[in-house]
Amino acid sequence: MQQASTFFRQHLNTASIAAFGLAGAVILVASLIGWLRSPFVVDGDSMGLRDRGDYELQLSHDGVTLAGTSERLFGLERWKRDSGEPSGASVNILIVNSFDATSRWMFPDNGQTILSRDELHASDGAFAPVTGLVLAVSNRDGDRQSLYCYRVGGGPAVRFLTADSIVTAQQAGIDRYLAIYRNGGTTTAAVFSLVDFRVLASKPLPDTPQD
Repeated sequence: MQQASTFFRQHLNTASIAAFGLAGAVILVASLIGWLRSPFVVDGDSMGLRDRGDYELQLSHDGVTLAGTSERLFGLERWKRDSGEPSGASVNILIVNSFDATSRWMFPDNGQTILSRDELHASDGAFAPVTGLVLAVSNRDGDRQSLYCYRVGGGPAVRFLTADSIVTAQQAGIDRYLAIYRNGGTTTAAVFSLVDFRVLASKPLPDTPQD
């Protein structure tokens, strides 16, 4: 009987250890899944980023791959601290190369809000590779807006237009870019070269027809 009792205790201890190990594995997997699903909060101390007030900066999980390139874009977004929800505003873009894992920021600081992103293409084909981007952003105070050009594989985005507001901006051909913008009471249409973004033509729009 004593040998049988010892036998059962040994097997009970083994079963208990296995049960605790299984429970620990389940907790570890659940924690890992929760970590993967949670938004990545950028550490301001380690990455030189700062934010104030009711918002914090978080890097988006879902990236956008530029067609025909190895570059993937991730927005640096403002999130509300109280609700844990995005404010709908990105202040910067992290560019990650999926071939060699190098990365860099689109802007040297987070003093802008990105309003829109327009992809530039090398030709008029529907599946032409992306050669660059034009980004419309507002400044920190929100009272002015600018257009920036970014070249795939290049350095930070470069500003080529600032106005009270950008009405619309779009690629108008293989080598041209059209922007309509407003300064004061004047609305202007301007055509830029896609080679160096110098102004090729600029004229005010006619007055809006009256009813």
